[in-house]
Amino acid sequence: MRNLKTIFHKLFLFLKDKKQVFVSLFRKNDKAYSLKEDSILKLLIVFVGPAVLGMLVNILYNVVDRIFVGQFVGAEGISAVTLVFPINFFQFGFVLLFGSGAGVLIAKYLGENRLDKAEEVFGTMLAGLLIVMVLFTTAGLFFYKDLLVVFGAQGSLLSLSSDYLFIIVMGFPLSFFIALEFTSRAEGNPHLPAKLVLISSLINVSLDYVFMKIFGLGVQGAALATVIAQGTNAVLLLNYYFNGKSLVKLVWKQIKLKKEIILPILAVGLAPFVMDIAVSFQNAFANHLLLESGGSDAVAVMGIIFGINVFFMMTALGTGDGMQPIISYNYGAKQYARALTTLKYVLVFVLLAAFLGITAIAIFPESIIGVFIDDNVEIVSLTKSALEIFVISIPFFMIQVVVTRYFQAIQKNTVATFLAIFRPVLLFIPIAYLLNNSYGLVGVWIAFVVSDSLAAIISLLLVKKYSIKKLKIANSNEQFITE
Repeated sequence: MRNLKTIFHKLFLFLKDKKQVFVSLFRKNDKAYSLKEDSILKLLIVFVGPAVLGMLVNILYNVVDRIFVGQFVGAEGISAVTLVFPINFFQFGFVLLFGSGAGVLIAKYLGENRLDKAEEVFGTMLAGLLIVMVLFTTAGLFFYKDLLVVFGAQGSLLSLSSDYLFIIVMGFPLSFFIALEFTSRAEGNPHLPAKLVLISSLINVSLDYVFMKIFGLGVQGAALATVIAQGTNAVLLLNYYFNGKSLVKLVWKQIKLKKEIILPILAVGLAPFVMDIAVSFQNAFANHLLLESGGSDAVAVMGIIFGINVFFMMTALGTGDGMQPIISYNYGAKQYARALTTLKYVLVFVLLAAFLGITAIAIFPESIIGVFIDDNVEIVSLTKSALEIFVISIPFFMIQVVVTRYFQAIQKNTVATFLAIFRPVLLFIPIAYLLNNSYGLVGVWIAFVVSDSLAAIISLLLVKKYSIKKLKIANSNEQFITE
């Protein structure tokens, strides 16, 4: 304990000395961009780039944990962190529910020149976020071990995953405020979240090494590093609003639940929330099948594959989140063609990212797997075989994620919610169950390919039905008025 106090004291002194460096990063407000007039490609570069980076670094906490745990604890440590991942996803779902929902509405109201309504949305979002934060953290502290038992953890695996999850739950009160990344992007400031996540990622990686390599704290050290890094991100986001640097101001009297505001926030944020929760159930179900069919080694394989796939997942999610302010603003301004063109550019981008990533995996499979674990020949071999099947699903998954975010941005909430639950629950769970019974572990990997490809096809058909048809009608009406 005395050693830990010494570490934190030195860390505090170091950060105090570097205070001016951090302050200089945020002293000036970032340049505002015109969502209505600037070119779409320019807007996508300045909005999607930081959003993708923010998503990657947010999830990088877990990936870095897996890498360090794999190197310093071993395969069972990776299995422990993998079992906790659905709970992380579940918690992040509430961040998306409030942050993404409020972000879309804020962008819409700003597009309509209604700053007062945007500030009302922001205050209501904070009130809802505070309530959920207290409830979620309390429930987590009481039931974290029971959840892991339900997921199939037992023996030493239960002990390791419990040690990791307890510290993660203790950090929930701050990590919920990552929702402010969405609201800052919505007001035309995409660079702030990117700067903050870069800082927090450096903290996370550095502390992972210190806590696990130097002090030998194992999975507890990985969790502690994650909590400190996420907490730093949240505190700096709060500072942005508390110091009045934001366009949408923090108005204290607006921090209260208003039925007429909270319901639209929840309605708009429901699709990414449902998708995140559904993915959480999908992974929990997959882990359960893998434990039954292949034991903890199979779960470790899943952990490594998910650690690789998460870069594609977060690229798709970040791209979708980055495009949302552009699409929401232009829909609010009735610029439907700009919104649809934005989606087309984004689909090309995610397909290109998928192609490049899959090519790298095909050329360097052992090297990529070796980042997570390199001293277990059997797990490396199992992971390589599973990855050869799994990568086929990547472009289809990325398409479906982006299209879901698109429907959320144009406030087609029913369609967005359907797509959010369609792939991970309505398709994957029954398909995985059937194929696992027929083909064992291979069936689980094939299930990802089948469910993702079907979901992507349905998603694109819905775009054709709703958006392209609407655009044609709008163009016809405009031509009729002109004539």
